[in-house]
Amino acid sequence: MTPRQLLRSPAFHRMVRGVHKRVREMRHGPDLEEMGGTKIDGPESTTSRFLQHFKDEIRDQLRGNTTK
Repeated sequence: MTPRQLLRSPAFHRMVRGVHKRVREMRHGPDLEEMGGTKIDGPESTTSRFLQHFKDEIRDQLRGNTTK
């Protein structure tokens, strides 16, 4: 296969795109657009954020503070 044929090949461009995507993710983390728009936190932090919010709500309710 000549270099010209290789550059015209869609399979070659898909392969290069995949390698570029993996290198970019290794350097900069996952792409926010692929995570689904408004979901900017990683999946590992959702549990800890929920527990922190839950703890804050319980503490506020015990103190008598309400946000309504």
